[in-house]
Amino acid sequence: MCRSPEFEMLVSRAVTLFPEDTVLSALQVMHHHAVHALSVVDGRDGAWLGEVSEDELRRLSAFAPLARLAEILTAKALAGTEEKTVAPTTALLLHAPSPRWLH
Repeated sequence: MCRSPEFEMLVSRAVTLFPEDTVLSALQVMHHHAVHALSVVDGRDGAWLGEVSEDELRRLSAFAPLARLAEILTAKALAGTEEKTVAPTTALLLHAPSPRWLH
């Protein structure tokens, strides 16, 4: 089934990952919802922490399938490989509480 980019964008905003999720579980969620990138949000208040792509998770799954997304976002922030990723403390200050996210 071919889905439009607009549909994929709507789904990717509704379905999110949490910092405690592993690379493997994140890939399963992406596969289940047929999306190629998902946001990672704080489980307490829904603050946006960053985004992970299917491609980067597939690369990581070869040697670190149980790595937590918190570790990946931290490494990305330190490496400066993604403009959208912000430190969790900054994210909490910049974002107002959001509605509950689906998982």
